[in-house]
Order: sequence, then structure tokens, then C-alpha cells
Amino acid sequence: MSTGQQDTFESPYITMYMEGRVLICKYAANLHLSLDIAKSCVESRIFFTKGTDTLLLIDMTGIKSTTREARHYMATVGATKVIAAALITGSFVNRTLASIFLTVNKPPVPTRLFNDPGKAMQWLLQFNAT
Repeated sequence: MSTGQQDTFESPYITMYMEGRVLICKYAANLHLSLDIAKSCVESRIFFTKGTDTLLLIDMTGIKSTTREARHYMATVGATKVIAAALITGSFVNRTLASIFLTVNKPPVPTRLFNDPGKAMQWLLQFNAT
């Protein structure tokens, strides 16, 4: 299947592809993000990017719920090899989950919420030279 991207990684939980130096990650629809799923997604990302430091644009509009353990994992181990992360949110519930993540879990890398993927990409590219 040719999607125009160089390579694509797909699992039941997430789809990933590179756009320049930015890794685009889109979570599956109606996903309930558990610790096991979070671990699988992070391991897949690190494998897919061959362990290189990466800018992430994460479309989390498909996430319907997360466990406390999954949020903690994403904010700690999940930040491994991440330069900066832009989180795309959709619904009020989705944006609330993302706000809680940023407020309570405080990822150790620059992380912001966006509704507009274009603005998210612009923000991420300021970190391109690092």
C-alpha cells in the first residue's frame, strides 16, 4: 500500500509515519489507553524511528480514556528519545484528558496542545535545529 509517506507503521492501537523530521502518530478510534497499550506504542515508536531523537505530532482524537498508570508511563518512559511533542485534541473530553496529562504528569520535554495540526507542525519545527 503506497500512502505517499516513506514508511508507515500500523498496529491495532496506533499508526505512525515520518513527515520530514516529525513523526506523525495517530491513535486508533475509541481507544482505551491502558499501561500495556502505552508500553506497546512507545516500544513501537522507538523501534520505528531506530532510536533517534524525534519530534512528535500526536493525534490523540481517537483516545476515549486513559489509565493513571498509562499517563504516568507516557510522561516518563514515553518521553524517551522525544525532542518535543504536539498533542492534537478534538472533543471536550479528549482535550480534558490531554490537559490533565500536561498538568498532573508534566512531561520532561516541551509539550503543547493544539486543535490545528498545521499550527502544531509550525510549533514543532522551531525545535528542528536542536
